[in-house]
Amino acid sequence: MSKQTAPTAIRLGLSVYLVGGSVRTLVEGRTLPKDWDLVVMGPDNSGARRLAEELSSSWQVREPVAFHRFGTYLVPGPEGPVEVTQESLRTSLAPEVADPLVRDSLTRDFTVNALYIDMLKVKPGSSALEILDPTGSGLKDLQSGVLRTPLNPIVTLGDDPLRILRAARLRSTGNYRIFPVFSAAAKKAAVLLHGTAAERLRDELDKLMVGTCPSAGLSSLASWGVFAVIAPEIEAMVHFRQRTPYHFPSLFKHTMRTVDRVEPEPALRWAALLHDCGKPVVRTSAGDVDRYFGHETAGANIAAELLTRLRFGKERIKRVSELIRLHMVQYDTEWTDRAIRRLVSRAGDNLPQLLALLEADSSALRLRAGSLRALGMLKQRIAELAGMVPPPVSPISGTRIMELLNIEAGPFVGLAKQALVQAVVEGDISAEGDEPERFLLNWYKERGDKLT
Repeated sequence: MSKQTAPTAIRLGLSVYLVGGSVRTLVEGRTLPKDWDLVVMGPDNSGARRLAEELSSSWQVREPVAFHRFGTYLVPGPEGPVEVTQESLRTSLAPEVADPLVRDSLTRDFTVNALYIDMLKVKPGSSALEILDPTGSGLKDLQSGVLRTPLNPIVTLGDDPLRILRAARLRSTGNYRIFPVFSAAAKKAAVLLHGTAAERLRDELDKLMVGTCPSAGLSSLASWGVFAVIAPEIEAMVHFRQRTPYHFPSLFKHTMRTVDRVEPEPALRWAALLHDCGKPVVRTSAGDVDRYFGHETAGANIAAELLTRLRFGKERIKRVSELIRLHMVQYDTEWTDRAIRRLVSRAGDNLPQLLALLEADSSALRLRAGSLRALGMLKQRIAELAGMVPPPVSPISGTRIMELLNIEAGPFVGLAKQALVQAVVEGDISAEGDEPERFLLNWYKERGDKLT
């Protein structure tokens, strides 16, 4: 992308810099991300627009998406999105500094993201890059692993409170340390997140969740009171005390241990975070011990509501809620092969992630040995049955289902197939003879009116 950016900027007479996470990634020696942030300096407020339009034309992609209020244009580049911003319009903060590069750096979120590369000085084929550090602290803080705001954190967070979540995200993904002065400011500014778009909250949280240590960022958000503002469903777990012989007293501590123990796959991490969110709702007490009957169903519903509010897609919401709904698997040696097949059938494509969640949940218990031993036996039973039994398929084709029920192609056909597979897996019918057709007709008589 730099091959196009520099010549285009020169032709337009613009001063253009690469800034933000891309530069930080380069300095850290990691693979350059595919999304770039470019800032255009100078008094001409049309510079960013003209550069974005020229780049989109050169790359033969659609017109830039414009955010006029912030002088920002998003160009779908050939390798990833490129954000082009006009320095003079980027923020309402206006430090009284003559140098536009220094002025822009002071309005950034953190000093480690206020590092720049002059695109006009990038030589094709050369790996030598001059890193500009206008705040004088960026490179030092990057080396020390410290998050520091260029201005007073109250001012920086007031300009964009989403930076609170960004700090937590960088704790999870980069293991950065945070000074107490920032934490104090985050606690005061958390209430400002009320006005932040759900999509922006979602994107920052999703990046946090796939970090190397998500509990670091999540615990910071909890201590700053952020969940009380944006996710009361999670806030309800923060100070919730469990009275059971198997769990640590703190539900949030158990949850953090679980999240850190699953692979950094978004749906799995979210399921780990929310797998016990139903406990505060369903708790009942029997003497000195608490019971949480049905917390998996309550949790699945609560998770679906939260993820819907954060504007997640239907597939993510479905997968997370199903993992939560299925996570209370209490295997013992009395289980029959039919019970194993029923679990496998219900989990479907989610089975690998469900087993991963069960293992993480079990290993995060205070008394974990028995649970992990039972899970190991369950996995062995599943593997043995998988070797003996072919993957379940509907004993009646979709075409034949439509003929028998006199319906057209649509979701009903899929539901009928699922019901047939379930019946065969659980041993209710044989896949041979006329049993499947008789089952199908009875199933449709009982449920068909509810499906229309």
